[in-house]
Amino acid sequence: MQVGSGLSEGTSEEVANEALTVQRVKDGDEQAYTLIVRAYQRRIFYFIRGMIRNNEDAEDLTQEVFVKAFFNIRTLKSAASFKSWLFRIAYNLTLDFIRKKRPKVVDTEEHLRESYIDSSNPKHELTREYKRSHVRQCLDMLTEQQRNILVLCDLEGLSYQEIADALDIPFGTVQSRIFYARRKLKEFLESTGFSDDGDG
Repeated sequence: MQVGSGLSEGTSEEVANEALTVQRVKDGDEQAYTLIVRAYQRRIFYFIRGMIRNNEDAEDLTQEVFVKAFFNIRTLKSAASFKSWLFRIAYNLTLDFIRKKRPKVVDTEEHLRESYIDSSNPKHELTREYKRSHVRQCLDMLTEQQRNILVLCDLEGLSYQEIADALDIPFGTVQSRIFYARRKLKEFLESTGFSDDGDG
């Protein structure tokens, strides 16, 4: 999968430029879509890979996301909401993939587990493996909905509003789901003796 630079994200000017590019695609400019792919291909790939932990499948799904987005972009009501719309496509396609191939998907939340483990001291590798095992067990105790929203927030780094747009749920629902998912994960971690104090 080739990735490259394209549209930038962040400032109001960059967001406006992106909206103009998306509008060009909606008007039939296929070359403008190449700019969009370059801007988002890497992010979509790593987002999907974070959920399924398989490069080859993530590449295939990434291509599928952009094909589906291209053929459905005219249904997008506002060019300014393209980002959350694209992530919604990626999220839904990945969930469908996971449901169909769940027995073959292994370690889907590895990156998320790592984010709850202090890896600053390489001398504590055995302790780190022990903690990783605890985090794995605790994540497995969460509901699929809770795991998925933590992936979007803590791994992909989407804002609450972007998650709300991507999942088509109210902003307040995102806040509550993340709050309860983190609290539940913390409870599970504490109940299994997890301690992230770095001293083993």
